[in-house]
Amino acid sequence: MAKFCFPSFFKAIGNPVRQRILEELQKSGELNVADLVKKLGLAQATVSHHLALLKKSGAVKVRTAGTQSLYSVCCEKSAECCCMLEKFFRK
Repeated sequence: MAKFCFPSFFKAIGNPVRQRILEELQKSGELNVADLVKKLGLAQATVSHHLALLKKSGAVKVRTAGTQSLYSVCCEKSAECCCMLEKFFRK
């Protein structure tokens, strides 16, 4: 697995659409693309694009259940990010 990249994580979660996606995932636990499209009122291609960026940054994880891909917030990466922030501001 690639090393966690602090700047790309913040760039990924800094976008308002991606923040809305993360908020919905946090509320629901796991959602597929179709569920997110309904909740956000955005095009499927837009949601898929933003999910791909969030996945690449480590902010979300995906698991396959049959033919569906289910997305959820990656708590491990969020916790790692918080620890890095604490170290940064402690200096």
